[in-house]
Amino acid sequence: MGINPLIMSVPAPPLEPETLNWLEQLPAAAVWLDERGVIRWCNPSASAIIPNSDPLGRRLENWFQPVVRETRTHEAINASWWQGRAQKGLLGLAGKRWRWFQVALAPYHSGQLCILHDVTNEYNQALAYASSLEVLSSLLTQEDKLDKILLRILQTAVEVVPGADAGSLTLLENGQFKFVAQIGFDESLVEHALSYEDEQAWYGLGEDDWLVGKPRLLVAPHIQQRTQQRIAHEFEMFSQAGRLEDLKATVTVPIVLQGQVMGTLNLDSLTSTEAFPTESLAIAQTFALQAATVLYGLLSRRHLSEIALNDALTGLGNRHALEEAFTKIKAQAKRLDLPLTLIYWDMDGLKRINDQYGHAAGDQALKLLAKALRSAFRQEDLAFRIGGDEFVSLHLGLQPSEAPEVVRRVRGAIHVAVSAGAVDVAPSKELQTVLEQADAAMYADKRRPKELREP
Repeated sequence: MGINPLIMSVPAPPLEPETLNWLEQLPAAAVWLDERGVIRWCNPSASAIIPNSDPLGRRLENWFQPVVRETRTHEAINASWWQGRAQKGLLGLAGKRWRWFQVALAPYHSGQLCILHDVTNEYNQALAYASSLEVLSSLLTQEDKLDKILLRILQTAVEVVPGADAGSLTLLENGQFKFVAQIGFDESLVEHALSYEDEQAWYGLGEDDWLVGKPRLLVAPHIQQRTQQRIAHEFEMFSQAGRLEDLKATVTVPIVLQGQVMGTLNLDSLTSTEAFPTESLAIAQTFALQAATVLYGLLSRRHLSEIALNDALTGLGNRHALEEAFTKIKAQAKRLDLPLTLIYWDMDGLKRINDQYGHAAGDQALKLLAKALRSAFRQEDLAFRIGGDEFVSLHLGLQPSEAPEVVRRVRGAIHVAVSAGAVDVAPSKELQTVLEQADAAMYADKRRPKELREP
């Protein structure tokens, strides 16, 4: 039977030889406390984790404290946590990085026998699941802009994964990985994108690992070397916006759902090349799996929202989009004390085009009118298709007297006849009233002889 040398400075506790032998061989940390909570014996596993070379005669709560599982904060306790009947709880051990222990307490002779099982990996992974699922349930019901939601996802990842103090998130859009959120870097990073090939080269583990979302850890100076070797044409961007020279360690995890890479999660340390222990990679992968579900839901919702607000044929806003925009732009006009003009447009002869040349030709004519509206308008002007051949546009800062010039530009950009009627939008006017007035003005224009119309 081996004897722990740490017990020589105090009287041996009343542990039976068989129990003592079993506890010394136990992989989990075992500590025996006297009735005052003072350590009187500990096995080699406990000696290895207690941050003191001679813990005997000291109190265990000097190093281990109960924590709230969800927040990792210390619990408020009225008495020493080790007192009382047999129980289980979660203890935190602070140090270079937090470690978490499940504790089992049992009365033994006149004191307490404590078994501390290291659950750091399991706890951090559970926290990652809980955090990401919380984000999923909350974000999918919020009406915040997508960029704010993406930033919240990244913030959660940085909080959850041990060692991370900075990071970035990319989404695959039109064949490029666009930076959509960043923490700890220059704001200009979100103005950049990498090609699919460049992102894979930066990742560097190969197609198979890429498609299953395997995390890749890279530390300085290999970070800088890989950037220079694989994506040298983006080296300046990473040096400036991405603080390339400051990066000590970086973890990149492809965000994968059903075999498709949707983006990448990049978690970085600006302080140490040893910031990411092994469990950090597992937790980062766990979080990326959850993030894939979150992002799929968010992007699907955005796609459905775009469909709901857009006219499928022309790509302009639809009637519902007009209703939403009208309230906002009218309030903006009042706040800025600017005029607001609404123009009602109608394509003349659409039925004739459909009858003579077919509906495909009619659809093409409507697309051309939508294109003419876009090209003739200012960047801040808004256009909507609200019916078969009926369009509406809103012009902030445009006087009704200036509307004929807008109509002239549209007619000059299209080869089919278009009727138009413009009205001033007063702050007190409702949309339906304005539409009826503009519709009447449009029909008055339609009845005018062609030679009297603006070209």
